[in-house]
Amino acid sequence: MKKLATLAIMLIAAISASAQLYIGGSFGLNRDMSENQTEFSILPEIGCNLNKTWAVGAAFGYQHMYNDGISSNIGVINPYARYTWFRTDNKLISLFVDGGVDMSFGATKYRKISSDTLFAFGIGFKPGISINPTDKFSIVAHIGELGYWGANDAGKAAGLTSHWGLNFSTLNLNIGFYYNF
Repeated sequence: MKKLATLAIMLIAAISASAQLYIGGSFGLNRDMSENQTEFSILPEIGCNLNKTWAVGAAFGYQHMYNDGISSNIGVINPYARYTWFRTDNKLISLFVDGGVDMSFGATKYRKISSDTLFAFGIGFKPGISINPTDKFSIVAHIGELGYWGANDAGKAAGLTSHWGLNFSTLNLNIGFYYNF
């Protein structure tokens, strides 16, 4: 048992010694006047580059949605594993795919009357690009998704949908910034 514990500690120490932490996140604001919809989100992110190819991380934060009289305040947790499959020789541009789980919990109100707890979930893959103008700073963008996303009745009332498939619409663009330690 002691040998197994020692091996586990050595493995964690080896991964930690070569790992590079990053912090960042994204901010979003969208207003559709014709549909009377507003969406606001702030999603800080923290991650760890395990090696040149693999990273793990999580985005977590807050999202507010208003959809024609229905208001929702949502907490978001999105853990992921990132696989970088292409990097230019000068490390300026990287292409990657995130595989992860999306979870959202919150409350929905309709004309100031509270509903049941909102719950939404998803599992899927999101391709992305990283532009690294310096060793410490990165601009990261995700476009599209491949997977399944679902919501309970309170989530559907708030405008979240249950869907699956492949979506590479420019309406599904997310841009964030990272600081690499």
